[in-house]
Amino acid sequence: MAAATSRELQPVYDFVDAHAAEFVDELCDLIKQPSQTGHLDELRACAPKVIALGEAAGWSGEVAAVDDLAPVIFLQRPGPPNGKTLLLYSHYDVISPEPVGEWTYPPFSATRVDGRIVGRGATDAKANVLALIKGAESYARSRGGLPIGLKLILDGEEERGSTNLPRFMDQYAAELMVDAALSFDGGIDASGVPKIGLGTSGMLYVELQLTGASKELHSAGARLYSNPAWRLTWALASIKTADERIQLPGFYDDLVPPTDEDRRLMAGMPWNDRRQLSEAGLSEFLTGVSGLAAVERLLFQPGLAICGITSGYSGEGPKAVIPNRASAKLEFRIVPNQTPEGVLDALRAHLDAGGFSDVEIRVLATVETAKTQPDAAIVRAAIDGARALYGEPMVKPTEEYAGRQGAWLGTRLGVPGVQTGVGPPGFRGHATDEFVTEEAFVKGIKLAATIFERYSALA
Repeated sequence: MAAATSRELQPVYDFVDAHAAEFVDELCDLIKQPSQTGHLDELRACAPKVIALGEAAGWSGEVAAVDDLAPVIFLQRPGPPNGKTLLLYSHYDVISPEPVGEWTYPPFSATRVDGRIVGRGATDAKANVLALIKGAESYARSRGGLPIGLKLILDGEEERGSTNLPRFMDQYAAELMVDAALSFDGGIDASGVPKIGLGTSGMLYVELQLTGASKELHSAGARLYSNPAWRLTWALASIKTADERIQLPGFYDDLVPPTDEDRRLMAGMPWNDRRQLSEAGLSEFLTGVSGLAAVERLLFQPGLAICGITSGYSGEGPKAVIPNRASAKLEFRIVPNQTPEGVLDALRAHLDAGGFSDVEIRVLATVETAKTQPDAAIVRAAIDGARALYGEPMVKPTEEYAGRQGAWLGTRLGVPGVQTGVGPPGFRGHATDEFVTEEAFVKGIKLAATIFERYSALA
């Protein structure tokens, strides 16, 4: 069928508004279904419910168990003969809700308060999942069919690094012949407009482990016995200095600087130092950067976070022990020309050269970098759709986040890819009292439908 004009999209928007209460009820039911990442019983129970939602909305689907991890949900809707096909992506797993006691409402209650729906996964990413499913349904039911074919991957391991997604893509390669990729995840910018991401950072997530005596020892022996907590502390201190420089050999050798087009896009981002710092509850950025220098550091420089350290006794009051094991979880965020494998090799070489060959490295997750050209049709469609509903969007030449999202999918398939999200600003993803607003969800459905229409009309 021919692509709709902007005027002809009004029936689609009217359909969404007329069915908004029904769609919100379905979203609440989905939020109430626990699907904590890594909890295979929950994920395997949630997947058929998502399939049922999709089939009721006109999609055909299957639950693909490609390994012993969470299944991948694969939904499809045909488009017109010889039309374009768009690969969509989001995820149905959610981060765990701990500390549960700090939630105002139970994390899987989908409590409605003043236009908000509070619950784990409300925005990240169940509102995004249903925005895609309902965007297609609304377009097809109000226009008599879709302008493009759609294939939707819903990941059950996204919050753990999407480790089984490459295997799924290999097994389903014949069904993933598409023209472009689009993912919905997360929310819009604090300025109130969508973020359009043209790339993603990469990531290497490792756990460093050290062992000492065969059991915990009395701390009186600290003058004689090795303490793995100290060994770990010294090893960590050797990896990154106080000026934020990572000390791995060759770590910065092949970094790709931003292009002129990248710098133009960064200059056009509605970045506000004060707003970003206020949201983080901090007074300044690392190394004192600000403005465009802060944006460039965020998007085009690698980084390293200690995500957690575990060793010894941390309960109330003293306990005189030497721990017999210590561990730390580290996440390297990497940029183009760096690879998880290369960083891992450099980390091993650095530890060995520094006398820390006893440090065991366990790889927990990896993600490759990705980048899409800004003039691709799917990029222009996403920008046009956002502009029509929200105003001028924030176009990011790449993202600080690492994930196997639209740009990554496109890079792997050899097609353009882009990512955006529809949750409200400050939606508290990965924190207590995560929420989505009914308004943001309903507008997100319209955004999905608009992007489908815009993409069908672009060469």
